[in-house]
Amino acid sequence: MGDPEKQPGPELERQTQKLRDHAVVRPQGGMPMRSSDLRSGEEAVVIGGSMAGLLAARVLADRFDRVTVIDRDRFPDGAKFRKGVPQSRHLHALLASGLQILEQLFPGLEAEWVAAGAVPIEWPRDMLVLTRRGWSDRFPTGIKILSASREFLEWGVRRRVAAFGNVRFLEGRDVTGLLADADRRRVEGLRIRARSSGGGPPAKATVTSFLGYASCYYAIPADFDADWRVLFLQADPAANARGGVLFPIEGNRWMVTLAGRGRDYPPTDEEGFLAFAGSLRSPLLHEAIRGAERLTPIHAYRQTDNQRRFYERLPRLPQRFLVIGDGVCAFNPLYGQGMTVAAQSALVLDRLLRERSNGALGDLPARFQREVARVSAAAWLMATGEDLRYPTTEGGERTLQLRLTHRYLDRVIGAAIRDKTVGLAFGKVAQLVAPPTTLFRPGILLRALLHGGARGTGAPPTTTGVSNRDRQRERHPPLADRRLPSG
Repeated sequence: MGDPEKQPGPELERQTQKLRDHAVVRPQGGMPMRSSDLRSGEEAVVIGGSMAGLLAARVLADRFDRVTVIDRDRFPDGAKFRKGVPQSRHLHALLASGLQILEQLFPGLEAEWVAAGAVPIEWPRDMLVLTRRGWSDRFPTGIKILSASREFLEWGVRRRVAAFGNVRFLEGRDVTGLLADADRRRVEGLRIRARSSGGGPPAKATVTSFLGYASCYYAIPADFDADWRVLFLQADPAANARGGVLFPIEGNRWMVTLAGRGRDYPPTDEEGFLAFAGSLRSPLLHEAIRGAERLTPIHAYRQTDNQRRFYERLPRLPQRFLVIGDGVCAFNPLYGQGMTVAAQSALVLDRLLRERSNGALGDLPARFQREVARVSAAAWLMATGEDLRYPTTEGGERTLQLRLTHRYLDRVIGAAIRDKTVGLAFGKVAQLVAPPTTLFRPGILLRALLHGGARGTGAPPTTTGVSNRDRQRERHPPLADRRLPSG
């Protein structure tokens, strides 16, 4: 659509007109359908090609003759950084619920990722987790997450979406407005250099703990010897607001992220980064990385607000216009919820489109925004509720109900570090597999009240095992043979 610094020309006008009269899905940030189920002659346009947009495109490809994904970036040819996703230099883990959904949408994707180097993690067996109540016990649960870089995960999904014959990508295009019909009730197309037409913006809620990250990659030392794969040192609101995580990712590397709340930001120079790691509640992370080879610069990231836009409350929503992903709800990335909620939202879109196979889409925007708000609510409550434990957090309300919930969840966490039944229930909620109400069921409630005063042991639950290098070779093929298929 032309150079964004130039005025629109004839080619821009032609391409803009081509987008008129098409369904539009706006993100921020199954089984194949029969050809008879496609909406003949119609196109869906997805604004934004990150994970939420790609998953929306995957669902829409089953329903529309053509799906166009527009993004301001030029997509890299491979698992590489792009400026439109600055947070990709920091920790990303695909939670259990998200992994299940992506496997449903793209059968065989998990095996492809693992063969290319992604690291499967069983929670909490493969993890050392220092909670605010102490070290958590490790035991098998079958709850599986996948650890890999954001670039790697997004590239794998983008390749799969691009393989659909009715999906095309328009790169380097900056959509700045919508084209509405005469009464401004229906979105009919897109404009590259026009102001948005339509109603006013939705109400927005913001909760920020002024958390900042610093992250980099390390080569896993050849002589690293431990029986754990992930190290998660959580902050303690009452004592130490600093935390750190170490995850193995593709390429036999560690992704290490340090975090501090209340503007206590970790430094980006090596000496300061290591000193910050040494100030955490356990020395284990510092000991693991101090002799390791750092592979990348240390990058900072501070866009960690929780933001929720209440589209479902608008008295009027434009027809043929949906909002998904960060455009609806963006979470503090510390909790790793964004990609999984995007996947859950894509399933909502898939179900609603199946229910409207007769082509009646008039009520779709209102219904979709209500259901996406419901899907996002649990993750929002968990993320903001945890952030509001810190006195430096702004936004939100520290109500009596929230304070009582914090006290009860402290007992749940206390029980979870020793009681496998509570630990499994808590893990399913944290992985967005089960709703938070799971933790208030009678069996969990009783165990939390009886055992919630438990404290973890002073020493982490780990013993010396086979070397990490040997364990990687046992579970995966040599790195030289692990790469995503071309194409």
